[in-house]
Amino acid sequence: MNITIVGGGNIGTAMAVQMAKNGAAVTIMTSKPSKFQPTLVMTDLDTDIQTAVSGVRITDDPKIAADAQIVFFTVPSSVFPQSFAQIAPYLKKETAVGVVPGTGGAEFFCRSFIEAGGTFFGFERVPFISRLIEYGAHVRAQKKASVRIAAFPASRASSLCAVIKELLSIDCTVMKNYLSITFTPSNPILHTSRLYAMYANRPIDALYDHNILFYEEWDDASSELLFACDSELQSICRALSDFDLSGVIPLPVHYESKTPALLTQKIRSIRSFRGIGSPMKPADGGYRVDLSSRYFTEDFPFGLCILRGFGEIAGVKTPHMDKILSWYESIAGVHYLKDGILCGVDCKQTAIPQRFSLVSADDLYAFYQTSIV
Repeated sequence: MNITIVGGGNIGTAMAVQMAKNGAAVTIMTSKPSKFQPTLVMTDLDTDIQTAVSGVRITDDPKIAADAQIVFFTVPSSVFPQSFAQIAPYLKKETAVGVVPGTGGAEFFCRSFIEAGGTFFGFERVPFISRLIEYGAHVRAQKKASVRIAAFPASRASSLCAVIKELLSIDCTVMKNYLSITFTPSNPILHTSRLYAMYANRPIDALYDHNILFYEEWDDASSELLFACDSELQSICRALSDFDLSGVIPLPVHYESKTPALLTQKIRSIRSFRGIGSPMKPADGGYRVDLSSRYFTEDFPFGLCILRGFGEIAGVKTPHMDKILSWYESIAGVHYLKDGILCGVDCKQTAIPQRFSLVSADDLYAFYQTSIV
C-alpha cells in the first residue's frame, strides 16, 4: 500500500518503521526533512530488538498525499487543523484520512471532508508507547496488543481495521461510534489532572530543585483528581443517551485500580513510563514550569476544554474539570469560562463543539450518526 504519515515525531516514526517492515510504501511528511537519515531504526522497549528500514520517503511537500491510499496524521492536536488544510487540496476521493490518536476535535476540522463523503477515522489510543532517541533516525517503542478505531462512515470501519492489522501487525476492533473516540479518558484528563496536582499550590514561576518525573513521582492527589474528572466524563456519557458510549472505559477499569492509592502504584510501575519528565525547563540552577509545552498548549484547549464543552451540552456539572480549567486560565492568561459557560474570548482558539455550531444533543446526533455502527 501507499501510505503517507504526517508528522515525524515519536508515533509517526514508529508507525513508519513498522509499516515499511510490513511491505508498505511509506512517506513521512515533516517540516524537518533534512533531519532524517536514510535508515530509520526502532528499538523494542521490552526486548531491545532493533528493526531497521530504508527507503522511507521524506518530504515537506503536501502534494505527496495525492498518491496515498491512507494518510495518517500523528501531529499534535493543536497543529492538526493547519496540517489537514495543507493536505486537503490534494486528497483523492478514495483516500482515507486517519488521526492517531483520534481525540482533540479532529473530526470537527474535517467536517466538510466527512460530509462530502470522505473516509475519516481515528484511533482510540496510540498503537505504540514511543520515545525518540534521535529525531529522524531512532525511536524506542513498545507496541500495544490491540487498538480500537471508529470511522465516518461506519460502514468502512471493518475494512480499515483489516488494513491496520496488516500494516501494523496489531489487532484492531471497531468502536460503536466516533464520539467514543473523542471521549477517550487519556491525555485530556490524565495530563491536566497531574499538572494541577503538581503545580497549582505554588506560583507558576516557582523554582524547583529537579524536573519532577511525571509518572514515577505520581502521587495520590493526582490520582484522586484524575478519578474525579473521569467520573464527570462518565456522567456526560450517561447523559448523552442517544449514543452507546459503553466503549468509553472508566479509568478504574482501564488501569485495574479501584482506589486512588492503587492507581498511584499502578502508574508508578508502568515500565514504558519510566524516565519521562514533566513540562519544565532549566532556569536559575533549577527548573521552572514550561507553559509552551504540549502538555499545556494541546491538552487544555484541544483536550479538557472539549470534554467540558460536551458536558455543557449534556447539562452535566463538572466542578473538577472547571477547577483545573480555571487554574489554567489564571496561569496562561486565557479566558474560556464566563459565569460557568464556555463563552470566553479565547474559546475561538479551542476545539470545543460549540465553536462548530454543535450546541445541543440533537446537533451531536446529526453530526455523529454516520459513525454509528
